[in-house]
Amino acid sequence: MDVSNIVQFKECLKPLYAHMIQVVLDTVFDYKTAKFCMQWGKDFPQGENQGFLFYGRANNGWISSSDNVEELFAEGGEDCIFARKNQMEWMAKDMVDDYRPSSSAFIRTIRNVASEYYDNWPCHVAWSNLYKVAPWEGGNPSDTLCYAQLEDCKKIMQEELAFTSPLAVVMLTGYYWAKDFLEYMNGGLEPNCIDREAWGSYEAWAYRLNGRLIIVSEHPQGKPEAVHAEAIVRLIERHSN
Repeated sequence: MDVSNIVQFKECLKPLYAHMIQVVLDTVFDYKTAKFCMQWGKDFPQGENQGFLFYGRANNGWISSSDNVEELFAEGGEDCIFARKNQMEWMAKDMVDDYRPSSSAFIRTIRNVASEYYDNWPCHVAWSNLYKVAPWEGGNPSDTLCYAQLEDCKKIMQEELAFTSPLAVVMLTGYYWAKDFLEYMNGGLEPNCIDREAWGSYEAWAYRLNGRLIIVSEHPQGKPEAVHAEAIVRLIERHSN
């Protein structure tokens, strides 16, 4: 990524994170929260409509519980969540601290899709979550925590899409989690599905929003992975041109 674009992206994100964190503090005050920022590979393609951006629901713990935006965006700081070194490469390692990335169905599905297009796949893709604040101890955010950050998370997603300009966005979240974000991108209206692919007893859905291909599918945990990735790739192949 071009350094000037990264700096501009950072400056766009900081006020959104500051507002989001303050609303969370004003709403949810009885437990520590982890803060997350989009991660991208060192060789993520530059230019319009290139590369893939994958979304999960929320971070299951993360680097920092700081509520200070300057600390969260301070280059090289121990609490920094922005433009970290080896942002994506860890996904292909055998072990990271005490964690084995290959044990995650979510990461395996990203790998199975992205490796169809790139040999060194972690360097060429980006990963984010719909919700940027989650319980520090792990697990998905409660409804209260989701709604406290929702409006800012929508705006943050808009900045993420502008920064990466991906060929396809793949939301491994299920439609219920993605619904508010899809409607935001579609001017407040429920979007029309343009295509779908069955995989096992599930389906992946394709949308075209603001000229961008958005694919929504289920969270991979406990589901057949090979056919899941194949369904996503088929939708990308049919609609990426």
